[in-house]
Amino acid sequence: MIAHATPPAPIVWVQAGHEGPREPGYTAQTGAGSGPFGNEVGFTTRLATRVTVLLRRYGVDARRTPGRVTPPAARGAVFISLHHDAAGGRAGVSGARTGVNENWYHGEGFGTASPTPYPDSAPHRPATTVAAVVEKRSHDLANRIATRFRAIFTSANGAYSPYGGVESRDGNPRMTRFYGFYRSNAGARVLVEAGDPARDADFLRRVDPIAAAVTRAILDHLRSRELLPRR
Repeated sequence: MIAHATPPAPIVWVQAGHEGPREPGYTAQTGAGSGPFGNEVGFTTRLATRVTVLLRRYGVDARRTPGRVTPPAARGAVFISLHHDAAGGRAGVSGARTGVNENWYHGEGFGTASPTPYPDSAPHRPATTVAAVVEKRSHDLANRIATRFRAIFTSANGAYSPYGGVESRDGNPRMTRFYGFYRSNAGARVLVEAGDPARDADFLRRVDPIAAAVTRAILDHLRSRELLPRR
């Protein structure tokens, strides 16, 4: 009788946005200084921890990374960066795009995002690339997250800001050109903005249902790629 090896569990990298240590070239970007847990990192670390626990329950090799993507250029099935926006912002999702590069800022993260370095931009670590297949997978995952998120992002759950859904190709460059997309070699790379810390504070306190929605979307995506058994 021939024994068949069990396929390895898919690796998912879960980044808590702005958690220290932060990425070179972006260390001044400490995240929003408000929110239901005092600041953005208070939210992102809670959410990343919960998503990691839930994914592992379903046989996923979920691994945490702080703001400084660690290890750089690591392979895996998914890289997901978790955030909430600044006051006046909104909820939304973005996937990695091919044919564009990461943002540059003055110093370690000040000023307006630019597709090319400023004379005083801090050095960046080497960038990975986003192939067409990565964009396709990232878009699939972003859509799945947006659909799951839309179902819970309601006034009944304390959400009152606009819901952006999936960011357009020429949308917010801080989402579409996020540096984390260029420090990973994962097959799909996405960023989630979970809401406005002022208008959506009650919603953002609901870490468990947010984590469940994100986790279910990732699981559905992994099953569509036949990296997990279909239910």
